[in-house]
Amino acid sequence: MKNSKNKIMQKLIKKEEKILNKQDKPNALKTKISEKVPPKLFDTLNTAFNKAFEIIFMKGTTIIEKTMSKEKVSAEYDVLSYAADKIPLKKNINKLDNISRKSNLINNTFTTLSGVGMGLLGIGLPDIPVFTATLLKGIYETALSYGFNYNTETEKIYILRLIRTALSENEDKIINNEILNSMNYNDLKEEIALTSNCLANAMLIEKFVQGIPIVGAAGGISNNIIYNKVLKFAKLKYKQRYLKKQGERC
Repeated sequence: MKNSKNKIMQKLIKKEEKILNKQDKPNALKTKISEKVPPKLFDTLNTAFNKAFEIIFMKGTTIIEKTMSKEKVSAEYDVLSYAADKIPLKKNINKLDNISRKSNLINNTFTTLSGVGMGLLGIGLPDIPVFTATLLKGIYETALSYGFNYNTETEKIYILRLIRTALSENEDKIINNEILNSMNYNDLKEEIALTSNCLANAMLIEKFVQGIPIVGAAGGISNNIIYNKVLKFAKLKYKQRYLKKQGERC
């Protein structure tokens, strides 16, 4: 059991190192487009993400939960957790992966459709609350799949830091990952502000393009790209935490 856990953990660490050490190369087209982005667009995006996080964390979690099979996911985890000592760890991990994979397939499709649909109409910003809710829904379901409660303030901070790390570039990604792993408590509003800033930066050019009718469909696809990037990293980190938790039980 211990050897199996160590092997799986080593594979996860290698995957994490590959993500963290990937160097993001400058994109000439994006650089050219960025010169045409109105200066106020970043502030508008930043404010939109900030408000979306605040509303969802303070009032909207119950609404998201109505679109989730929270009890079913929790029950599936409980069954697998109970059987953890009776079936091979790798098989157990694969079953946990399947729980999150099912729900993320639906979320993935929705982020693409909402982004492309509004992009075709030349609407770049009204999808921010919808996208933020869908992104958090995907992370919530991933957290539940590996046995973690997303509703505590500490876990909300972890989720915000996770998003920042997934979307950071080069050295910032390594620094943010260290902060993520530290699990140190911080002010929730400050974490929301930092993550909103990160998302606004990550999606600035795409949201500018999404505001142009017809052409905006290409910018709308960014919703899907960002969602996949964050959820891939979320799955990796929650799986690591699950294995550590299993190690503490041994």
